[in-house]
Amino acid sequence: MPEYAIQPTLRFFSVCAIPLLLSFSLPLKAALGWHGPEPFRLAQFDEREFDFNLESFLQRLSFSPSPLQSFTPLWQQDGWYGSGGSTRSREFYVHSMFQKKIAFDMPGFAGVRVSRNEDLDGRYDRQLIGAGYYSEKTDTEYSLWGDVTGAKDQLELQFELKQYFANGSWLSSALILTDAFYNSKTYTDNRYETAPVTWYLAGGWQLAQHQFYGFSNINFNTEFVVAESEQRLRAKQYSAGLGWNWQLNSALQFTLQGHGRYSQRLQQNLLHNADDSTRQRHYFELTAQWQHFAHGATGANGASGDSQAQFWYGLHALSLNERDSRFAMGAEHSAYRRELYAFAGMHWQFTNRLSLGPVLYLGYAKARHELPVFSDTALNDSGLLAKISPNLTLLLSEKTGARLVLNPSIKLHQLQFGGGNVQLHIPF
Repeated sequence: MPEYAIQPTLRFFSVCAIPLLLSFSLPLKAALGWHGPEPFRLAQFDEREFDFNLESFLQRLSFSPSPLQSFTPLWQQDGWYGSGGSTRSREFYVHSMFQKKIAFDMPGFAGVRVSRNEDLDGRYDRQLIGAGYYSEKTDTEYSLWGDVTGAKDQLELQFELKQYFANGSWLSSALILTDAFYNSKTYTDNRYETAPVTWYLAGGWQLAQHQFYGFSNINFNTEFVVAESEQRLRAKQYSAGLGWNWQLNSALQFTLQGHGRYSQRLQQNLLHNADDSTRQRHYFELTAQWQHFAHGATGANGASGDSQAQFWYGLHALSLNERDSRFAMGAEHSAYRRELYAFAGMHWQFTNRLSLGPVLYLGYAKARHELPVFSDTALNDSGLLAKISPNLTLLLSEKTGARLVLNPSIKLHQLQFGGGNVQLHIPF
């Protein structure tokens, strides 16, 4: 469906805060750019498959194994990493990534990547197969990946270039051609007037006690004509994120991470040469954290030794503005959210294979959604929210560090079950 061509004035939260990443927790960030390229898809013009309520973003935050992205993202590593849980009585949140590369005797490889995610437009899957060449002389990787289905008009090509450096720094870039052969292979009269192209760039830089990392994802302007309804669909989207890790000493680390995105959709009636609908979105989030390690702490069995207690505490803020011409002709926000949470947790090693990492979230949310998909009533709600996530972690393999996390959370502001969540971290 359409989007908006309005430029709202947007006030973002600016926050200094202090959360923490457990060493046992999984450095997996829920969607929104941190897990790799996000190419254009036609389904972005449809309605979301779900509605947001006041607790939706807190649910997704508490289901993320760690609130902040690691220096080296998991989507570039072999393994199966994921998080899935019930966000509402009729909905699951699922974020899953699977990658495996097989090296050849020559300096080449083949691989597969499968991912299932959601973003602010809805749920989506990607299933890539690829092959590439690795140069040991320059420590550079060249590869070509494709999302191949039975329909040739839906073929997606992804060209990748990765550069690794001796000090642990890295660069990764990708060019994605969505529906690369659509116009020549489709059975319909629909066509792209401007083909969808996505450019992705990410990197991490190691400088003494500092790590800087970030990404940018640009979906360039795309135009698609639907012949039967005589409509032209236009879309563009820009997103970027930056992070900073500062290792003050062996026991203390500070991390700051921000991410923002802008998207625009337009639906035009070709008969009347007028815009049927426009939609526009601004989204921003900011998190800061302190991570503290207390060396020589007493273990769960009461014996002191090399066990290491871990504590983390911090703030997380987000801002969402959407305008849709179907509501107030786009003059007012059709969706508006402001949320701010403080959180704190600790890691308790119960046995060699079992640990507990409870995290407490406490904050305030204000949300308004005027165009719900599955309800006749608009959302206009605000209030204090509180939740505790126990994060019971089972070490599956000491050799690889594979872990399973069970997370039956509790909503403290309502004193009821807050949704079950399972997290996997299985390196290959």
